[in-house]
Amino acid sequence: MRLDFSDVPLRDTAFSGKPMTFIDQEPKNFLGAIMDLVAIETGDRRAREHWQRKQIDNLLSYAARKSAFWRKRIGGNKAANFEQLPVLTRADVRLQVEAEGSLLADERIKSMRHATSRSSGTPIQFFISQMHTEYLGVRSAAQFFIEERDLTLNSTRLRPEPKSSKDGFTVQIRDDALGSLASLVRGGKYKYIEYFHPNMDALCKELERDSIGYLIAHPHLVEAMLQFIDPEFFKRAGTAMFNPVAGAVDPQLRKAFVSSGIPVRGTYSSEEVGSIGFECEKNPGIYHLATSNVMVEVIADNSVRGIAPDLGRVLVTHLHSYATLFIRYDVGDVATFGDSCPCGHDGPILSNVYGRAKALLKHPDGRVSVFFPRGKELAAIATFDEFRIRQTEMSKIVLEIGGGKTLSEDEKAAFVRLIKEHAGGDFIVEVKAVSAIDWGGNSKRLGFYSEVF
Repeated sequence: MRLDFSDVPLRDTAFSGKPMTFIDQEPKNFLGAIMDLVAIETGDRRAREHWQRKQIDNLLSYAARKSAFWRKRIGGNKAANFEQLPVLTRADVRLQVEAEGSLLADERIKSMRHATSRSSGTPIQFFISQMHTEYLGVRSAAQFFIEERDLTLNSTRLRPEPKSSKDGFTVQIRDDALGSLASLVRGGKYKYIEYFHPNMDALCKELERDSIGYLIAHPHLVEAMLQFIDPEFFKRAGTAMFNPVAGAVDPQLRKAFVSSGIPVRGTYSSEEVGSIGFECEKNPGIYHLATSNVMVEVIADNSVRGIAPDLGRVLVTHLHSYATLFIRYDVGDVATFGDSCPCGHDGPILSNVYGRAKALLKHPDGRVSVFFPRGKELAAIATFDEFRIRQTEMSKIVLEIGGGKTLSEDEKAAFVRLIKEHAGGDFIVEVKAVSAIDWGGNSKRLGFYSEVF
């Protein structure tokens, strides 16, 4: 084992000038937390599993002490029978929060209200602790060290936000992308862009203004941009890696980036629990679980058999969820579980990860299939600002084309043919031209959403 900082771009003033001090306390604590997480997730399996079991014991003891809702669920079960506890649903979480609020309300630990997006149905309210927020920052930084990413590159985050602004987007820039490590490490800039019907020419100029570095964006936005630009634009603008968030990546979109020399590395997460898994560097589509944050199970689900081997429902236990407990929580996704990765990572993995509301289509005969209509294919038929596809009934798919353009009958017919090519002929397809799509409070703006799961 070698612990070496020779490749870490330390600042000239990284080390403290105070007597009997090496590194000032804030960056030292942050760096120490990173090392803790890396040790848990990449270290000895037995040590990791022992730690996780202790965290589950802590959660269950806390639940029994603090929550009447959870005392009823746990009953006489002990931690050894953790897998026999009932599955926690979204409806259960609503009941828990409505009845008890934050379980940290009478503790000296700060908690705050949070909510899911509308992408997975009616939003649910819940509470998160200050520790959870801090963990997310540390875990994000830890991935730079795990993958030996270049710490000096910029990070560019694109996020949809329905508000009026010049050219349809706003820009905020921080001097660093590494949070509390800023005084220790020479990091890149962090550019945060919120957009709503952006002027693409102006947005592209903004992206070219500073090297993009790590592009953090919803795949749906990137597909919309590819109506106007080619993938080589991102390479020219200095994109070192595409980190898709909040949605599945179409295989063709991944191929376009990789062909341009830009690796794609996804993160699997949820609003309720934060980080769940990080895509393997060597095996696309396989996610190393964030075992410092969650314990994951996959249980059988007959409704999704046949898409991939051993596919089942994903249950997540958030090991730090003391404000609102998430124990054996059904996040609404399906995946295949594995004990280790072909790359040599000796830790649990998920593959064939499908969000039920993101990429799976349910057929009238009960079959389920992957559904990946591409923005580029839609744009070849007609120009538009945005699109949304919804499975509204077991036999019906609705395509909304936003931008205020009137569609000809030929264009409508072409859209119907395209959707049926992807979905199969057993659906009624309705095409609607709208001035703007009503996304409500849904920050994810999924290109496809099934309302029947």
